[in-house]
Order: sequence, then C-alpha cells, then structure tokens
Amino acid sequence: MGISRKVIQGLVLLIALGVSAVLVFGVWKGKTRTAQQTAPAAALPDAEMKLTDMEFTEMQEGKRAWTLRASEAEYFQDEQKTALKAVRITFFLSDGDEIRLESNAGILYAGSKNIEIWDSVRASLPRGYELTTTRAAYDHQKRLISSETPIRLNGADVVLEGSRWHYRISDEAAVLEGGVKASLSLLPKQGKTTSVRPK
Repeated sequence: MGISRKVIQGLVLLIALGVSAVLVFGVWKGKTRTAQQTAPAAALPDAEMKLTDMEFTEMQEGKRAWTLRASEAEYFQDEQKTALKAVRITFFLSDGDEIRLESNAGILYAGSKNIEIWDSVRASLPRGYELTTTRAAYDHQKRLISSETPIRLNGADVVLEGSRWHYRISDEAAVLEGGVKASLSLLPKQGKTTSVRPK
C-alpha cells in the first residue's frame, strides 16, 4: 500500500511538471509571436500629420522665393521631413520670370528647407526651355537647383542632352555637363530655302 501511494504521488508530480512545462512553452511562444508581429510596425513609422492639397510659400526679404504645392503631404517629426506626392514647385526670379518643377514624389526637409523630387521630373525654364529627368534637388542655402541624373533640355530650336545639370537662381544661369549632345534646328532666312544633297 505504501509503494502504491508513492507511485501515485510520483505520477501526480510528473503530471504537474508536464502541465507546467506546456504552460511555460505556450507563454513563451505567445510572446515570440507578439514580438514578431510588432516588429514590422516599428520599421514603418506612422506620419505625425497628414495633409491633402498642401501649399507652402517661402518668403525672403518680404518677397516670395518659392511656393511648394503637393496633393498629399505626410510629416515625420523624428526625421524632420515631409513626404510629398504630386509635387509642384515654383521659383520666383528677380526679373519676374519663373522656374516651375513638377514630379510624382518628393521630400521637403524641415530644418534646411532643402527639397528632393523624383519620378518623372519636369522643369519649365525661362525663354521657353523644357527639361526632363528622373531626379532633381533644391539646395535652399545655395539657391541651387540640380540633377545628377541624365537630362534632356528642349528649346525652340535646340535639344540638349547631358548627364548632370544645375541652375543657380541668384545668377539665373544654367550649366549642363557630362557627355553633352546638341541638336540644332536652324530655320532658313525668309525667301530662301535650304536643301541637303546626299553625299
């Protein structure tokens, strides 16, 4: 009788240890799943503020320097930046001309007021020039618009291609660099026609 009592106590102890082990494993597994589920959310922080049809104008010495418009803007406090969609920027030049940039996406950096735009970048420049590229940037301190990606510049009678470009707003001067190719379309003088003879 004494032996069977010890056997029963041993069995009860084994069952209790088994149940404890199952519970500990279940709690540990549950915590691991929770950690795995929360990890992706931490990698993609939510914006502190979201705006639609956003417009911001930068003033310098009482005059408009530039105006930024976007169909959607998401502000991220920790990174001090605003993610933009359907971006339109107008730069106001001293002689009354304007430079207009457009793209599908961009970022405005709050501290520096620098801007990056990408995805189908188009620029309208003074005297009827149109520029296309894939990415461009604006350095607010230098008042410099630039692109380090291949560009194409179309004018009334010229097409220019190059690998990089910048426009210094204070000088109202553009520079195109890197394997520049030019195509000229020269119109004949009135009353005269031009002909090309095959060689």
